[in-house]
Amino acid sequence: MDAYFATQKPSDRALLDRLRAVVLKALPDAQPALKWGAPFYLVNGKNITSMAAFKEHVSINFFAPPEVLIDPTGRLEGEGKGNRALKVRAAADIDPVAITRWLKAAVAASG
Repeated sequence: MDAYFATQKPSDRALLDRLRAVVLKALPDAQPALKWGAPFYLVNGKNITSMAAFKEHVSINFFAPPEVLIDPTGRLEGEGKGNRALKVRAAADIDPVAITRWLKAAVAASG
């Protein structure tokens, strides 16, 4: 997993490192895994979150039905029934309180 982070451009790496720190603090027992070329974090064998770098942003995904991912500011994006994503373009986009809430909701929804 460290190899994925090491290969990212410095600006993306900084954002990914901050996101990873939030995930590890919120879910200290999560199991890291590299799936489909991206870092995932699992709890009890179920995907809870993943993150990846893209051309103009990094993204953190939350694997839960949208109705449990309380998002009063409308920052989460996606159309599927089982996940939503937060696009991060700058450190200011990383709200540890909201991300922790979404991570805990994803764990609860995973059964």
